[in-house]
Amino acid sequence: MTAALVAFVRARLDEREAAAVAAGGAGEDWQAWGTGIYATSSPDDDVPPLVTTGPEVGGSDEDAARAAHIALHDPAQVLRDVEAIRSLLEQYTAPETGEGLPDGIGHRTAGTRRPAVETAVRHLARAHARHPDYRPEWRP
Repeated sequence: MTAALVAFVRARLDEREAAAVAAGGAGEDWQAWGTGIYATSSPDDDVPPLVTTGPEVGGSDEDAARAAHIALHDPAQVLRDVEAIRSLLEQYTAPETGEGLPDGIGHRTAGTRRPAVETAVRHLARAHARHPDYRPEWRP
């Protein structure tokens, strides 16, 4: 896997992180009620703060489904996803140190590339295949 692929995925993570922080950060969990999206910032709120809403009257099942989808991508969830993917990237970029392996084997595995992690990173990058910086040779 090239350094460019890792840099590409990290740049997409930075974009997602910045958007999530701007939208409320780690303290901003959302839930859908009808066609509205509400912040669940305080369990004491009788009516939690409205983040955004669909049609006020006559909202359709499609509007409610869109609200549910938006709520699944709340800022706190996006930040958790970004953290998880960064951890995966670290599995690739930080070579094995041989911890827990006999010394003779640990020395030989210090620079081992992890094909399964590489494949996973290629799949993560493919989610951004329409981005102008995506390269076709990164396809899994």
